[in-house]
Amino acid sequence: MRTASAILLGVLLIAAVLPSVSAGSPSSDYSAEITPTGFRLLSWAVNGTNVIGAGDRGALGESLPLWDWLLNEPWPGSLATGEYKLREDGDTIIGTLRTESLLVEKTFRIIDSSRAFLNVTLTNTGDSTFRSLVNWDSYSLGYAMAWAGYLGKPGGEQEIWMENGQLHIEEKNWVRLGAKVEAFGLVDFDEDLIALVFPGEKSTALWLESGSWGVETRAEFPPLILEPGESKTYVFEVFVGYIEELKEAYPAVYEKLEPFIKRNRFEITFDSQAFPVVGEITNLTVRVTPREPLDKTGRLSVSVACGERAFERTYPVDLSKESKVTLQITAEKSCRIKAELELEGEIIAGASTTMRAFEKEEPLKVVFVWHHHQSSGVWPNGTLHGPWALVHTYEDELEPYYNGGAYYFHAWILQKYPEIKMTYHLSPSLLWQWNLTNTGWCQSYPSYQCFTPESPEAERVRETVNMYRALHSRGQIDILTSYFAHPISGYIAEKYGWFDLLDYELSLGQNTTREVLGIDARGMWLPEMAFSPKLLPLIEGHGIEYTVLDDRCHLRVLYPYSPYHLYAIGNSSIRVLFRDHTISDDFAFNNNFRSEEEAREKARKIVEEILRIREGDPSAEVVTIGADGENWIIFSPNPGLTAKYFEYLLQYLGEAQEKGLIETVTLEEAVSELKPYKNVTPLATSWLCSWDKWTREKRSVQEPMWRRDEEVYNLTQTYAKKCGRDETYKKALYGLAQALDSDFYWAEFSYPPHVYAWLNWTENVVEDGLERCSSTNVTPTTTTSPQVINGTTPITQTQSTSEKGQESPTCGVGILPALSLLVLLLRRRE
Repeated sequence: MRTASAILLGVLLIAAVLPSVSAGSPSSDYSAEITPTGFRLLSWAVNGTNVIGAGDRGALGESLPLWDWLLNEPWPGSLATGEYKLREDGDTIIGTLRTESLLVEKTFRIIDSSRAFLNVTLTNTGDSTFRSLVNWDSYSLGYAMAWAGYLGKPGGEQEIWMENGQLHIEEKNWVRLGAKVEAFGLVDFDEDLIALVFPGEKSTALWLESGSWGVETRAEFPPLILEPGESKTYVFEVFVGYIEELKEAYPAVYEKLEPFIKRNRFEITFDSQAFPVVGEITNLTVRVTPREPLDKTGRLSVSVACGERAFERTYPVDLSKESKVTLQITAEKSCRIKAELELEGEIIAGASTTMRAFEKEEPLKVVFVWHHHQSSGVWPNGTLHGPWALVHTYEDELEPYYNGGAYYFHAWILQKYPEIKMTYHLSPSLLWQWNLTNTGWCQSYPSYQCFTPESPEAERVRETVNMYRALHSRGQIDILTSYFAHPISGYIAEKYGWFDLLDYELSLGQNTTREVLGIDARGMWLPEMAFSPKLLPLIEGHGIEYTVLDDRCHLRVLYPYSPYHLYAIGNSSIRVLFRDHTISDDFAFNNNFRSEEEAREKARKIVEEILRIREGDPSAEVVTIGADGENWIIFSPNPGLTAKYFEYLLQYLGEAQEKGLIETVTLEEAVSELKPYKNVTPLATSWLCSWDKWTREKRSVQEPMWRRDEEVYNLTQTYAKKCGRDETYKKALYGLAQALDSDFYWAEFSYPPHVYAWLNWTENVVEDGLERCSSTNVTPTTTTSPQVINGTTPITQTQSTSEKGQESPTCGVGILPALSLLVLLLRRRE
């Protein structure tokens, strides 16, 4: 989706890492290295071994620690990617960077083997006031400092921060918290490593994120406003080293950490039969795993409370190796299990869990909707600037578990589980790129290269298309269509009313689905779930029968209704299911697994969450889970293991289905089999409960793009009035559709070059058409059917971040015909 097309684009722009500068005592076994790119921490050696690292993170390059960001700039910003002039002064590294209006001066001074000071001074060298001000999730922010990457070997890192003297350790992803942090960083108990940053001033918010590049804890500070000549200095103290070293350096922090340390020396876990039915006899296994083996014997106490029945058992356990005990329990709706490990009179570890059993009744229908999308990522001259639709299909990115990319994997793995049904939105812009494999294409990732239709890459993409076709033809999956290029249609309908553009783009999308897959899709995915009641006549007019929206943002804010039913929208014929926001996000965003066991347990937990729906809502008929199909895999810390997580999910769904507890159905089947519970009119908003992510969070970038969109659209309407809705008009709508892809407006990953390139191309098309129309006195035509774009050579236009920009590069052999393929792709069937 947006991250795949926007974040990874920056990989193409990152040069090789320049020589770093190191500081530390030559006679000691510790040192730190700073890279000129972003003045980030490249290494930190303890006992002669580097203990930090990071994976690649697109435009940021390696997601190294101590990267900072002026939040008014598009991610990742100039501070993290600019080239600093570095020099050494003893144990201090000094770096300077000049931006358009700021002088940035950073100093990094080593104190000892585990501590350093980092100062960041920003001086306004311009003639006007400098402002870095954004409003994200209701927090006013301006500057951020992050610790990111991993400690020791990848995996096992957890976010850690201190606020009001309280220590917090979590594993969250894509979460922003209001937090006045006193320290933030990462901890890895498996490797006994910790990294903490102590800011000189308290933050406003804290951002938590993880991905294949590692884990990040980012402190976000208040808005930064500097008058000409004014400076602001941020001061940070940094600790990196073994956890035990905290005891001397920061005894108060170590004291807060000590309970977590003790709990992590021995791990107690529970394993029981999946989804027991009330009344059946089931086994419960309790395991004790030592992280620091002891040549001693401990005592494990296990207490079980099931309703009015309760008992306790005690077992000796060998603490030098993994031990386990097994109990038999008669399953009830809820059994509370508690285990404590005692050694020499002291409780050294403990854990508890709830084992739930389920009543057999009418199976709960379960609908999974996976949103497979990549923006078309193409310049007006035909060059693919973001080939992720292809890369994430043919590339072996899920090793050592599976072949192929995330898109290939979804279709391949479902073939192994024919009893599990799911629904896929294959976005038309994704399908358009898959179809390029029939003629060949060129791409610039990982280096500039061209592929023929006979290449192994092309063959794997075509195999993927055929698998989705086959899954659909046998009824295992439903396929949704959409607009061609992922516009925020609800916002456009509410704010601008550009219904002719949306009408054209929906026809283009439907035709793409039809031509590439041979499917007349009945259902539709609304990009970003951006809904407006004003869209209903348009959607109905195109024969769309159903869609999916968000329960929290579209339903519960207006109605105290259950999301676990089918609904009719207003007086229209459109039916809607509301995805369970909590379960969907839990599945997609919390997948920082260190082992197959963790992945398996999380998959089981997701199915149990689904089964527990009826505990709170006995009338529930259907549970809908909706999320991106690829991003939660490819941007996880371990994509292969996260793909395994999906297979575990399929296995557990199969077990629950075999027991008659659930029935997986496609979206089409749910709509056909259920009657509307009520008529509702969902709120005009997105899955984020507002439009701000694409319109306001980066106002300095987003608002000029929307103004330019409006200017070019108005020019297109002028053409339609003077010259009619002819082929030139349709080409202009196509250019506008490309410019309005929501991926390029997303605040953190906005990409103005794409937007302005297509708007300038569209403007040239229209102005040329107006000149021809005026010179020939053509009577305006009134054709409204969205015909195909003629196979003409695309006009080379701009791709700069300014509204006019500079000329874009020419495209390579095999790419020029890319847009002309639309003649074959989008021809309306007679």
